[in-house]
Amino acid sequence: MVMVFLRVILYILLAMFALIMLWFLPCFFYSLPIKNRVYRKSHAFARFMARITCWGAFFFTRSHVRLVGKEKLPKDTRFVYVANHVSRFDPMVILYKMAAYRIGFISKPSNFRIPFFGKIIRKMCFLEIDRENPKKALETVSAAVDILRSGEASIGLYPEGTRSKDGKLGPFHGFMFRIPKQAEVPVVVAVTRGTEEVAKRFPFPGGAKIEIKIVDVLDVEYIRSHRPVEISERVEALIRNELGQ
Repeated sequence: MVMVFLRVILYILLAMFALIMLWFLPCFFYSLPIKNRVYRKSHAFARFMARITCWGAFFFTRSHVRLVGKEKLPKDTRFVYVANHVSRFDPMVILYKMAAYRIGFISKPSNFRIPFFGKIIRKMCFLEIDRENPKKALETVSAAVDILRSGEASIGLYPEGTRSKDGKLGPFHGFMFRIPKQAEVPVVVAVTRGTEEVAKRFPFPGGAKIEIKIVDVLDVEYIRSHRPVEISERVEALIRNELGQ
């Protein structure tokens, strides 16, 4: 009986190793030629590998993800996705649950140094931003506008610029709203809840309960008729209202 049990455990471990290799090897070889530059085309293989990676992260942590208000999302145009930022899992849950919308996030430089994954997200139109260097920040804004205008991908923003440690919404960096203004695309306003529980609950039973709620969509006419600072204030008010802050 003991030998049978050990054999079953061995088979399970071998199966898990095989699955890991099936993920690791394609990621490794695909990432090798990727340069540290801006890619304005969203590559299907990169999106597929990212979705598999994010699916695995939430599957193995037994996290439950729910998307509320999907019917509000624009169906015939790219958009700028804006939400609160509470966890490093925030972009991952979007890549997993909203993969069809090709959302490439504007993110801090350290995320692009993550082995393999940091290179692969470049091929999904993720953009690196240096908030300490205004010239480079404006170059990032310009690249985001080009990507939106080409229709290659939507762009995701966390206007707070950093994760909230206590769940309270931080002040917005309004200059980021130059992106939808210049590209003339809708702004999808969303609130994410529960991603901060993923690491806390693992490996305990139950897992995190994550919700992505589409709060509102500011259409193109609204974007055209308002300044970036006004758009920023409106988005912040919507998110604060939804969070009860």
